[in-house]
Amino acid sequence: MSRATLASFPSCVQRPRCTVVGMSRHVTIRLNEEFHERLKARAAALGTTVTALITEVTERELDDDRQNFLSGIEEFADHWGYFQERFGN
Repeated sequence: MSRATLASFPSCVQRPRCTVVGMSRHVTIRLNEEFHERLKARAAALGTTVTALITEVTERELDDDRQNFLSGIEEFADHWGYFQERFGN
């Protein structure tokens, strides 16, 4: 493809690395070596990638329904003694 032909494409197409609207974003985080090795080992044990594992855990943490459920568990735990007295073991 000639340079003249490339000129008709958006500049993003001409660069090897670019972000296209609607695609995933790259995030860079720094991890110490020990933690990174543990993360890689966990991902391998689960048959997934480090990226997929981090994404899954992050999505779970941001899930409002999960947060509501966890706060319900805390409230239930506060009243566990009453349930044991009232209904037994």
